[in-house]
Order: sequence, then structure tokens, then C-alpha cells
Amino acid sequence: MELLRPKKTNVWGFELSSIEQLQELARSLSLEIGTSEDVSVLAKPVRVGNLVAPNSLATQAMEGCDGDSEGRPGHLTFRRYERFAAGGAGVIWSEAIAVVPEGRANPRQLWLNEKSRDGLASIIKRARNAAARYGPDHRPIIVAQLTHSGRYSKPKGTPEPMIGQHDPYRDVMVPQNPPDINAAKKLPADWPVVTDEYLDGLQEAYVKAAKVAFEVGFDAVDIKSCHGYLINEMFACYNRQGKYGGSFENRTRILLETVDRIHEKLGADKMVTTRLPMYDAIPYPYGWGVDKDDYTKPDLSEPKKLVKLLADRGVKILNTTVGNPYYSPHMGRPFNEPIIGAYEQPEHPLVGVHRIITITGEIQKSAPDMAIVGTGYSWLRSMLGYVAAANKKNGLVTIAGAGRMSFAYPDFPNDIITKGRLDPDKTCIGCSGCTQIMRDRGTAGCVVRDDKVYGPIFERGRLSDRANLVRLADVCRECGDATCKQACPAGIDVPKFVKLFLDGDDKGAYEVIRQANPLGEVCAWLCPAMELCQGGCLQRFIGDGPVVIAAIQRYLAEQANENGWSKLRIPKKSTGKRVAVIGAGPAGLCCAAKLLEQGHSVTIFDKNQKSGGMVRYVIGDSKQGDSLEHETSAIFSDVPADRLQLKLGKGLDADFNLDKVMADGFDSGFISMGLWESKTLHAGDKLNGLWGALEFLSEIKQGKDVDVAGKRVVVIGGGNTGMDVATAAKDAGAEVVYMICFESFITMPAWMHERYKALAEDVHFMDMFMPKKYIARDGQVKAVKMTHVNLAEPDEKGFCAPVEIEGADLEVGVDVIIEALGQKAPDNLKEILPGVELTGKGLIAVANGSLATSREGVFAGGDIINGGLTVVEAVANGVKAAGEINEFLKHK
Repeated sequence: MELLRPKKTNVWGFELSSIEQLQELARSLSLEIGTSEDVSVLAKPVRVGNLVAPNSLATQAMEGCDGDSEGRPGHLTFRRYERFAAGGAGVIWSEAIAVVPEGRANPRQLWLNEKSRDGLASIIKRARNAAARYGPDHRPIIVAQLTHSGRYSKPKGTPEPMIGQHDPYRDVMVPQNPPDINAAKKLPADWPVVTDEYLDGLQEAYVKAAKVAFEVGFDAVDIKSCHGYLINEMFACYNRQGKYGGSFENRTRILLETVDRIHEKLGADKMVTTRLPMYDAIPYPYGWGVDKDDYTKPDLSEPKKLVKLLADRGVKILNTTVGNPYYSPHMGRPFNEPIIGAYEQPEHPLVGVHRIITITGEIQKSAPDMAIVGTGYSWLRSMLGYVAAANKKNGLVTIAGAGRMSFAYPDFPNDIITKGRLDPDKTCIGCSGCTQIMRDRGTAGCVVRDDKVYGPIFERGRLSDRANLVRLADVCRECGDATCKQACPAGIDVPKFVKLFLDGDDKGAYEVIRQANPLGEVCAWLCPAMELCQGGCLQRFIGDGPVVIAAIQRYLAEQANENGWSKLRIPKKSTGKRVAVIGAGPAGLCCAAKLLEQGHSVTIFDKNQKSGGMVRYVIGDSKQGDSLEHETSAIFSDVPADRLQLKLGKGLDADFNLDKVMADGFDSGFISMGLWESKTLHAGDKLNGLWGALEFLSEIKQGKDVDVAGKRVVVIGGGNTGMDVATAAKDAGAEVVYMICFESFITMPAWMHERYKALAEDVHFMDMFMPKKYIARDGQVKAVKMTHVNLAEPDEKGFCAPVEIEGADLEVGVDVIIEALGQKAPDNLKEILPGVELTGKGLIAVANGSLATSREGVFAGGDIINGGLTVVEAVANGVKAAGEINEFLKHK
């Protein structure tokens, strides 16, 4: 797919393949850059307090935005840190990890709290195991970078700035070069400033987070003080009143007092450090480390003074940087190409590299006993090691670190140390792709060198660019009786919303979606569009490919959720009717939303502590981003408490059944409680290593260690859930994953794109096989016995039963078996739902053409009636049920 790219007028090329070429370029720019072909100095260990870094190279883990809403790491987080550790760095300086929820830079930023403790401990465990390949003496120092994003906070996906002061330069909401105080998009002048009391409490939050960090295995904690985040901003609060503004002592108070508090409460032996900016190139009195008369020149007197105060407090290692990636990205991350919509590199990137090296060198010379970690090397590509070695020999740095290079080339430290050089075909190319993904709300990584993983994420992100979407949507034929609409279970009028979008009426286009599907953003992520609307698009058959319907819907829904268009329109006057919704998954939420807009009062019951059903608790974040949290909070914001009650953690059971619910005066009810139990072939005792698919995916979703790393896994079943399980097991580090299903690869029930995704993940398909027996020893899974099958002729429903081939048995040794055989309702469903007739499969029976159950006034929808289909079908059930309930209440 062709993607929209910015036009360039000033692209700085890179044509350096030798030290001589680098030196010639440096001379042409009047720069002095040291180089050394002998890089052995970088293999030298570095003592840091009571720890030893096994070499002088550091991985600077840029933020991956791949955690979950609770701040727990996801499978891509684990993958990154395993790759970093396996790369051989002496120091792994982690990405920014929030200390309070409101200080998160995005809804998927890691956040240090009790819920994320196990996941973060698993990161350390996996990293240590990966680093062990170099022997027992190779134990990298792993630093937890603790942060509060301040003015760049986006805990729910939209800006919620928390600022230390109003700043005419950084109040501008887009990157600027040169600084422009007259830029159009600015933070409102009356936006509140964080109070002294808040900053006092924030110090304690850092202490609590540091305590958890040390307990889960981090060697040190970094009180992040760079990139324009809150603590960094405080350094330049010259005009702020109170104890955190004005004097140098006040402006640096929060950092220094936080260091003191951690030492006082956790012990003086705990290693505390900071990533510290030395110069941010913002005019005085709003910049830090700047010449008061010329902001383009650094003045390092205050930064050096702060470094001295940190050294006096026992800080042994310090990480330096310059600039602000949100405001002046070229300063700290010299690039060849900017992100779309940002300014172009205003100077040759080597000038920026030289500036960082020079400033870091000044700091190192002012603090010779401190291990200074210097950065800014990634633009140098294969020259990185030669420049880093010279800088260490010349006393300009103790440890050389790289951020973007770590994304692209996680084993760059090992190659420098063992080969003495870097492979040009593996290095970062300064394309800003990793930053672009982050700005597009994706999970960040290297698009060029890790394209298999991050290429699709980058493409999806670029499909959030309106201009790009307009170009791709312009091929819509505006069909009458459109096949795309017919293929949508929710019945969205696709041609109508696409036309309104092309006409520039985004709000009107969203309204078309909203009428049929209140969860437009969630479904745009989770719908199998190529099997549904896009699969039915006429352009797919007689054009160059289908219209990108899901991407347009996602864009419109995101705009709606950010701008308040999706908020429920609640009538001022209530109908006086009360409806109980049992189950807070997509069907229940959509039914509730439509009923509320019809003026009824709704109470939602759910056994879980949060709404969202399996979308929240089972389906991986990589498949849905932060869409659920983003959309539900937008839709249900400001609903009056007398219209909507949430009784979460309150599920139905034999003691609290439907009779007791309806006896509370409800006029009608909707049952959408989902299917939370996995079907199983094993009726005996629980075996170690035997999982149900839902339980396995739920543990993964919660960031728990499912203990499949390095193990042989077999997945039983060929449906979509089976594909999710198989790829999740691979992501969790399984050595090999087999998938056993009695259908052929072509006829198995999973969607074709899910099958090919599993193939791409190196899942081994053993199709036309059927399990016969699980073999265990001492309660532990050891093997699965299976047999080859043929398929019988289809019955009246089209089902082809498996027929065993005599003598075709096979035994495969495995450590883990995961059954993905479908879901079932609880065995006591009849006791839970008295008066509601069930089908022979144990699901709720509904009337033909309706969602009405056998109990008057009670309706049902979602998995509990269909056995588990798509999210959009659950949504369609919820909307339909709301209409039927409304008609029922009118005539009651």
C-alpha cells in the first residue's frame, strides 16, 4: 500500500563508510570529532559504586508504548528487553516508567505500581537470562527510569498537560525551530500550574516507585529529569513563585530532595541516578543551561553546579542529554528525516552530534569520578564505535549509550566488542520512523531493521493521517445497495460515511457510524475487515484493492472520542423505566448506551472489576491499542448517576440469580454475560502445563509469567482463538509451537489472515490430526498422542467429521498443552437464569428473528446466544436488543 510521505526540500544524506570520510566531513563543517579504529577500550568494565558494568556500552531503551492500561509490560516489551540484554550492553537504561497514572505520556506507558510488579519482575528475569549467554561475569547494570511526563502527559490518549509554569515557547503544542512564541496552537493562558503541595506529594510517589523497582530487581533508579518532563521543567521555573521556583536552590529542589528521600527511606546504599539535560536551547528565562543573551549557546554553570550537588549525595553514575524531543528534536536526536508535519533538520546532523559530545565532555571533565553516560551516537551509524572509543580514551565520556540504534541494532554492543565494527546493513538510518510510530499512537520500534514486527504497526499508524486516508478513500464507488454494507454485521452505511468524510464532514460521517455502532473505534481495530466490509468492497474485485474502510472508521471514531462527539445524549426527562444489563462486554455496553439515550435508567452488573468483557481481559493490546479505554470513557462521560449505575465485581451465581436481580424493580433485562470457561478434552486432575485458551490469554494480558519461555508448546484447535494463543505463546518465548487441528489448513475455521499471521510467526501446523491422549509424568505434561485423520462427507449442516486413520498414531514430546476448543457457559446456568430456556448446547435460546428469551421482558445477546463470534456481532446484538427493549417498555 502506498503511504503519504512529506515532500522534502532539505534532506541531509549519509555517505560515510570510513573514518577518513567522517573526518573529511567534520573538517568541512569546522568540527573536531575524535575517532579511534581500536575500539577495545569500550570492552573495559566500569565500576559504579558497588556494581560493575561488564563493558563501557549502554543500551538506552527508548519508550516502546507497548504496555497496557495498568502499566504492565506487554509481549513486545519483553521482546525488546530480551533483545537488549542479549545484545551484550554493560548498562541497560530502561525507558521512562511513570510513577503516577496522571503522569503517563500515553495510555500504554509502563507505570510502576503493585499491579505491574510481576510484569516488571519478569522483564528483569528475562533480561538476566538473555544476558547469561555471555557467562556468569556478564551482569549488566539495569536502571529503572522513573518519570512524570508533566506537560506531555497523555494518560488517556489526549493531552492533559501538568505544567510547572507557563512558558511562551513550550506552551506551543507542536515542535518549533526556531522558537516561535506566536505559533497558533498553544496551551490556553488560564491552564492551571501544578501546586507546591502536588510536588511535595510527588516526591513520595517517586520513593514508593523506587521501592518497587528495587524489590523487582532493578539495580538503580533514575529520577528522570530531561526531555521537558516535569522535573526538567522545574529547573527553568525562574518566574514561578513559592519554594519550587525562582532561585537555583528552589528550581532544583524536587530532584535533590527526591534523591535524599530515597536514600533516607530505602537506604544510602541504594543506587540513585538521573538522566540530566545540560542544555535545552530555549530562550532565557524559560530555558535550562542556556546563555541568557543567546539561547543558541549553552551556559553549563548551573548544570555543573547541579552535577556537583548530586555527586555530594553519592550519585555515582549520570546520564546526559540535550534538547527536548517534543520541542527541538534535532538537538538530542540528530536525524536525516523528520516525522510528518514537523520541521526539517535545520543544521547538518553531525553538528548536533558534535554539540552533544562536546557538552557531555565538559560535564565529564567537571566530574571525573562520576561515570558519565553520553548519548547522541546513533546518527553516526557504523562510525559509532570509532567515535565512542575516542571519546572514552580522551576522557569525554565513561560509557557510550545509544537509543535509536538499540531499536534498530540491539546487538550493537556485542558486535563492537567482538568484531571491532558495526554492520552498516543493521544500523539505525535516522529516518524518525520509530518516533513517527509513537506520534501515531503505535508501539514503537525500528520500521527498517525490524520490519516484520513494526512495519504493519507503522503502516497502521500512517493510516491515521487524514490526507493519506482521503487519497485512499477517493476510489470509493458510492455503490447503491452496497456489498460492503451488506457484509457489515452492524449494518453501517459505509458509502454514506465515506462520502461525508471525503466532503470534509467528519462529524457527520461519524454520526452515520454511531447510529449503528457505538463502539466504532474498538470495532475498527478488532473487526476482521477483510472478511467483512472490506472483503465485500467492490473495489476488491474490480479495482486495485478495497477501500480502507476500517482505517477511515478508526480515524473518525478517534476524532469523535477526542472531541466529545461520541458522548451520550441523555434526555433531561427520564422515562422512569429501569433496565438491568448483565454483562459489561461490548453487547452490554452498546445496549446500555442506546437505552440511556432513549431516556431509560440502566444498571450494569458484571463479575469483573472493570467493564469491557473479553476485550479488556483476554484480547491482546497489540490487536486493539487503547481503543476500549479511550472510547468507553468518552461515551459514558457525564452520564448522570441516577441514570447509570455500575455494579462491577457483582456477577450472577446460584445465590444471586436473575430472580433476585429482577426483584429489585427492574422493568426489563438484557443478558450478555459472555462465556468465560474454556472447553476441555481432559476431564481428569489438573496437570501442570495444561491450559485453557481463555485462561492462558488472560494471564498474558495481565502481564503474568506463563512460563513457556524456551519450552515446546502444542495448541489444540484451529479457530481464531487458537491462532491468538499460538502467536501469544511465541511472543512469550516458546521455543516451538505446534497447532493440532483435524481440519486442513484451508478449511480450518480461523480467518485466513490469522492463519498466515501464525505461519509468519513460525507456528507449525499439524492439520488433519486429532489428539487422543495427553501423557504426563508426576502431574507434569510430557507429550501428546495424536492420530492422523481423514474427513467424512459433509452432513446436512456442512460439517465434515474427522475419521481416524488406523495405525497413523504419532506421539510428540511437549511441555505445555493449550486447549483452544471453544468456550462454554457455566454448568449451573439454569440456576443462574431461572425462567430462561436454554439450547441443547447450553446457551440461551432466543425467539426466531428476535433477541427475546422465554422469560418475559428479558432479552439476550452476544456470546451467550451464539457461542462466541466477533465483537461487531456482539455490538449489533446490543443495539438490536436496545431497540426491542425500548418497544417492550413502551407497551408494558
